[in-house]
Amino acid sequence: MSRPASVKGRARADGLTPAPWLVVPAAVALIFVIVPFIGMFVQVRWSDLGTLLAGEAAQDALWLSIRTTVISTVLSLVMGVPLAHIIAHQGTGSSKESWIGRTLKVLVTLPMVLPPVVAGLALLITFGRRGLVGKYLHVAGIDIGFTTVAVVMAQVFVAMPFLVVSLEGALRTRGNDLEKTALNLGASRSRVFFEITLPLTLPAVVSGTALTFARALGEFGATITFAGSLQGVTRTLPLEIYVQREIDTDTALALSVVLLVVAAIVIALTSFASAFSKQRLESQEANEHEDALGESPLQTITKLKKLDVDDEVCASNPNAVEVRGGLSDRDVQVDADIKKDCITALVGPNGAGKTTVLEMIAGTLTPDEGKVSTSFSGAATIVWLEQRAHLFPHMKVIDNVAFGPRARGVGKAEAHKRALAELEAVGCMHLKDRGPTQLSGGQAQRVAIARALAVDPDLVLLDEPFAAVDSKIAWSLRLVLRQRVREAKATAVLVTHDMVDTTMMADRIIVLEEGRTVEQGPTSKVLQKPTSNFLINLTGANRIAAGTRAGVVRPENLIVAVQDYEASSADELVAEGTVVQMVFMPYGEQAIVKLDTGEMITVAVNAYNRDLVATGGRIKLRAPEVVPTVR
Repeated sequence: MSRPASVKGRARADGLTPAPWLVVPAAVALIFVIVPFIGMFVQVRWSDLGTLLAGEAAQDALWLSIRTTVISTVLSLVMGVPLAHIIAHQGTGSSKESWIGRTLKVLVTLPMVLPPVVAGLALLITFGRRGLVGKYLHVAGIDIGFTTVAVVMAQVFVAMPFLVVSLEGALRTRGNDLEKTALNLGASRSRVFFEITLPLTLPAVVSGTALTFARALGEFGATITFAGSLQGVTRTLPLEIYVQREIDTDTALALSVVLLVVAAIVIALTSFASAFSKQRLESQEANEHEDALGESPLQTITKLKKLDVDDEVCASNPNAVEVRGGLSDRDVQVDADIKKDCITALVGPNGAGKTTVLEMIAGTLTPDEGKVSTSFSGAATIVWLEQRAHLFPHMKVIDNVAFGPRARGVGKAEAHKRALAELEAVGCMHLKDRGPTQLSGGQAQRVAIARALAVDPDLVLLDEPFAAVDSKIAWSLRLVLRQRVREAKATAVLVTHDMVDTTMMADRIIVLEEGRTVEQGPTSKVLQKPTSNFLINLTGANRIAAGTRAGVVRPENLIVAVQDYEASSADELVAEGTVVQMVFMPYGEQAIVKLDTGEMITVAVNAYNRDLVATGGRIKLRAPEVVPTVR
């Protein structure tokens, strides 16, 4: 048994390595890059290196390069990071925004592909003494061309795009789910930028900064065209190397070594810093098999208070949200009531408009027909829980939960106090000092529940919050979330495809089909007698016909009758058929029956009818309770 496992393990490891034939061109490329450096190092007169670098011209060029490169790198960071953020955002929006983002990216990338001398010429005819802008600056007594300022501008012009392009790619690849979560918790866009976006993209910022520094340090063509070559003023290290190449090759080689070493040190240090930052975000792997509290769902149930809402009480509550309208381009027109202090399940097939309705309730979509109205006093506090927990990976658990209150103006101490209370309520107090990567899936989702409820929400939007965790953990999470919503006296809307979610959590249910409301009411009543096609299929209810009568009946409401049984009332429906197969389902054994009318139905098998049901046998069924109409 161990041998196949070993072979499988080797196959998996081999699959991560490149194809062997790739080694040859890769080796040639590496040799092509390394050999010139070796040749340069061999030719350097190392014994005279100090003397060669001690000259006035060499010293002036070295310190001017370092000074201008540092300044240009800082300027590139100050301007480039916001620019990369804007381009990444424009590139992920609507088609118009995507077009704008692509155009901006092309413009920013141009200095990277143009010959540096062309970049210098563009700067000169724009900011030179007779240039488009420079002539007005000259009148004001400001001359830029052939000054140290021109050196910095040339370096920024050609080097900043390296930072912008690398950071924009990292931002776009990472997505903006965490930013959306932070905004949902009440953070301002500036707070999101400084506390979420920047920390999470720090590795990309660091590596982009290294490229920018190295490119600015080695800039030559744009500098000599726009700034000239004046010793101590504009003659940077690359320009001094160019000058010395004609008169003193040894000095040129010595300066080249200095340039190479400085660039290598900067790139190496920033590479290590980037790797360290990334490692901190991914410090430990989560134990995905660890249950949230290490206990069974039955143990969880016994610890929770019973906070159910009576159907009649819920029905009599005022509407917290009324949806009367929709979006014509999505063919969604909904008429739905969300009752205050109740949990309402929003169900329907894929494409029925559930997410559209959720977005209209959240205010991220505005209906073009009708309106969405709420009865909350003032602006409603709305939180959104999704399939993934979306915890901020650079914050500890307690800081994640405290983020919402702090974003809404609560002091740090008070926010942490509230966070501890919420963590205790979901059984995660012992996790307060862990990082999100150290949590199992169930633990992360509990922390997300605590974080959402820490802001005292008026409305909780739940978009299949248990779809990403295994069934054992999902049971406990359902119970915990239901209790916490009850205790918070919040109104909740649950989008789900899972009947267990609906039956365990929802007081009311709204069924959507093809963008329309086809059924709504108390969960127990609607599920007991479903009339919509979606619920009939989802609950396993049967469409059954006998004579001129037809209706819908749940499998457990079908009673196996003796062969000579006749209907005892006008409301009772009786049908006959043949048992095709016996199957075991998660909710019990079922008999698949083909009726004489051709319909295929299922019948729940129990202790009372087991002896009357057998594969291939004839069966007579009676249904005392039938929903007479089907939509």
